[in-house]
Amino acid sequence: MSNQIISRYPWLNGCSAQLARYIEQDRLPSALMLVGEKGLGLAALAEDFAATVFCQQLNSDGLICGTCQACLLFKAGNYPDYFHLIPEEGKNSIRIDVIRQLTASLSLNNQYLKPRIVIIDPADALLHQASNSLLKTLEEPSDNTCLILVTHDLSNISATIRSRCQLLVVNHVELKQAQQWLENLGCDSANKYLRLANNIPLFAQELWQKDALTAHNALFDGFIKLIKGQLDPLLFAEQCFSQQQLPMINWMLSWLADAIKVQLQTKAERIVDIDSLANLKVITERLHLESIYEIMDNLTMINRLEQSQVNQQLLLEEMAVRCYSLTINKGKS
Repeated sequence: MSNQIISRYPWLNGCSAQLARYIEQDRLPSALMLVGEKGLGLAALAEDFAATVFCQQLNSDGLICGTCQACLLFKAGNYPDYFHLIPEEGKNSIRIDVIRQLTASLSLNNQYLKPRIVIIDPADALLHQASNSLLKTLEEPSDNTCLILVTHDLSNISATIRSRCQLLVVNHVELKQAQQWLENLGCDSANKYLRLANNIPLFAQELWQKDALTAHNALFDGFIKLIKGQLDPLLFAEQCFSQQQLPMINWMLSWLADAIKVQLQTKAERIVDIDSLANLKVITERLHLESIYEIMDNLTMINRLEQSQVNQQLLLEEMAVRCYSLTINKGKS
């Protein structure tokens, strides 16, 4: 019997196959690290792996039965040898006391013969002291235990922790698979939503569920009117502020990056929003290249301060006024 891990997401089938081989060979590593961008479903892949490890009655295809005691406990969130560490609600970090509690739990014997699975999602969220505490666990791994660290930025993980993990990296998404997956869910503009989400499938799904394409087009229309001097910058800033739940700053950065490509006569296939080529040319006609870079720097700063206490609406107003003044000045020059 060959084990299989049926991932919820087809673009992760390659990693699923590698994880299945660990089970098939009965040689789970003491520590694994899944590496890839947010929105690829790496934590879900780790959960699917855990479910397969725990199942007591894999069927003839190597798939989980869904009916054994282990499957039922796991589905109910009560499997005793499973730990899934995430940041506390409303916070972005995992504290040292959480890792200490984990270490204490791992010092006890397994309640089942199957290996224990620990998922830390994301490992990027570990505070410095928590990271050091985890390192001790990695240096002296518990018997019959597999730690799975999910990370979206490998540079945020210390070299000592990385060196103690087997890495599985997802660095490519087959867009046809992602598009088909979205279409199967009922999205009739899958290709457009993938472009809006920088080809990250789960972000594309989230944007589709929010009808973000409508908001995107309205914001782009407002941005072009601002560039043309046809829209009050404070009204545009208000429009942006009302869409804060959407990645509107990233959209504007993408439009400006596309405008630079147009100005530099880059090949069309490298332009993200090629459907808006005519309006992208408006940006290049109304803004000097230096001005485009200045606005992009301003937008990047706003993005960086998104989680701070700084008044976001005021920052957006200052950006819109500056953008308006730069375009008007070019029109007069």
